[in-house]
Amino acid sequence: MGGPLSGGCMANVAELEAARAGSDRCGVSGQESGHALVRLLGSCEGLPSPLIYRKAWGLLGFLALEADRLHSRSMLAALLWPGLSETSALTNLRQVLSNLNRYCLQALGPGVLHIERSAVGVMRGDRALFDIDLLWHSPSQAIGLLNEQHRFLDGMEDLGGLDFHSWLEASRQTLETQLLIAGQRCCDALLEEQRWEQALEVAHTLTARDLWNEENARRMMRAHAGSGRNAAALNVYQSFETMLRTELGLEPCHETQQLRALISAGSVHASQARELEAHAIA
Repeated sequence: MGGPLSGGCMANVAELEAARAGSDRCGVSGQESGHALVRLLGSCEGLPSPLIYRKAWGLLGFLALEADRLHSRSMLAALLWPGLSETSALTNLRQVLSNLNRYCLQALGPGVLHIERSAVGVMRGDRALFDIDLLWHSPSQAIGLLNEQHRFLDGMEDLGGLDFHSWLEASRQTLETQLLIAGQRCCDALLEEQRWEQALEVAHTLTARDLWNEENARRMMRAHAGSGRNAAALNVYQSFETMLRTELGLEPCHETQQLRALISAGSVHASQARELEAHAIA
C-alpha cells in the first residue's frame, strides 16, 4: 500500500491547494483529471447558483456523507425544521429539494440526487463527487486537505435543532479521524521510500493537528534522522518529552525512548530504526 499511496502525496497537495485558492464560496474545486468535486469542507460565504437556500446546502452535506442510501422525507424534515409541524416541515423540504435538484443536475449530473415520493438520497456509487469522498476513494489526494483548517459544513451549525447539531459534530470528528489516518499512511509510505523532506512536511502538519500524538513525534524524528539531521531529531524528542512532563507528568513511551537511543548512538539508519521500533511494539 505504501508505494501507490506515497507516489502522488505531495503532488496532490499542490494540486488541491491550487484548485482551492482564491475562493471561500461554496461550489466546486478542480482535480487533475478535470472532474469537479463539490466542496463541502470550509465556510460557505456565498451559495453557488442556482441555490437560494442555506438549508439546501446543509441537506446536500448530510446526503453526501450518508450517501448511497435513501432517507425518509419525514426524518429529513424533522432534522432541519424541528420546531415546525410535520406538514409545514415537509412543505419546506419540498421547496428546498426542488432548488437542490436544480443545483445537483448542474454540478453533479442526472441521477445523483435521487428523489422519491417518501425518500431522498445521493447515489454516488464508486465515484468521488465531493471533496470528502477523497478520504475514502483517493487518500493520497486527500493529503492536500491536511494543510487546511476547514471544517465540514463550516458555518452551518444553526441550520437545524439539537439532532442536526449532534450529527454535524460527530461527522466532523469522523472526517478529522479519516483525514489524520490518510496523512499518517502517506507519511509512513514516504518514510519507507526514504523521501525524508516530504515525510517531514507531512509529519509537521500531522503534529500541528494532533500535538499529543506520540507516533507523529516519532515520524518527525525518523524524517530528521533519515536526512542526517540527528540533532534536530533529538530536539523533537526533547520538546515532546518536556511537554509530556510539564503538562501530564508522564514520560515518552518505551518505543519513543528506544528510537531516541538509536538515533543518539548514530549507528542506526532511520529506516532501520523504524523496523526496530515496529519489532519492539510487536
